[in-house]
Amino acid sequence: MNLDNYSNEQSFWAISMRKRLANPRLDRPSRTMKSLFIHALLLFGLAQVSLAQHIVFLIGEREYKTAESLPAYFESDLKPAGFTATFITAPPEGEAKNDFPGLEEALAKADLCLVSVRRRAPKSSQMAALKAFANAGKPIVGIRTSSHAFHLGGKEVPEGHALWEEFDPVVLGGNYHGHYGNEPAPISIAKGAGSHPILADIGELAPTSKLYRAAPLAEKAQALLFATVEGKEPEPVAWTHTFGPNNARIFYTSLGLADEFANPEFRKFLTQAILWALNDPA
Repeated sequence: MNLDNYSNEQSFWAISMRKRLANPRLDRPSRTMKSLFIHALLLFGLAQVSLAQHIVFLIGEREYKTAESLPAYFESDLKPAGFTATFITAPPEGEAKNDFPGLEEALAKADLCLVSVRRRAPKSSQMAALKAFANAGKPIVGIRTSSHAFHLGGKEVPEGHALWEEFDPVVLGGNYHGHYGNEPAPISIAKGAGSHPILADIGELAPTSKLYRAAPLAEKAQALLFATVEGKEPEPVAWTHTFGPNNARIFYTSLGLADEFANPEFRKFLTQAILWALNDPA
């Protein structure tokens, strides 16, 4: 039984209990308590399907091939845990790259939206649906290029389409302004963030590359991970934030390269971020 596959409150409760059982100095449960714990986990497992959450994956970028890595991640890590998903994918280039067909309908039944988009201008109705989703307090998880998802960098916006240039600073809580080259950037845990449930039991994350410049973060953002290019100031690479009148839970990481998705510890980290975002409102 994989405790890391439980959704929402189940995962965090299971992690806490597993730590206690693994370390008798934290708690000394009797055999009866251990038995009750095991039976409770079985009950949670039986209830898992009814508690399944639906994720919309919004994908529109060509640099990091997340149109391949995200479906593979869903199949290997999320689907076995009972999650369901809809993939809304725009072409990597061409005239249709700013169109995300079916987004409005998909968001209407979604519990969470995961964004992996780079410099696109969705149709006005699609953008309105995404904004309504966020304003309703629904959680959003952003990876890598979503820090500049709906910003064309000054290029003309196609007629009938819309931008959301404030998506990074206002929604994600970030401050993207370029990136470094291919220099390795070792990853470290932010001061005071070690006990955050997103980081629970996460093993080693390999140094990243093309490190994004994202500091300083928004005032309400809580940094979880930093990465550092030698001789440069550390840059935040993962954080949480809240957005809007209904305090939508937001998680963002500038990680998400193809080789990072090959690391099970990164996939576990992303899954726990999704579980955190789906929890009770902050």
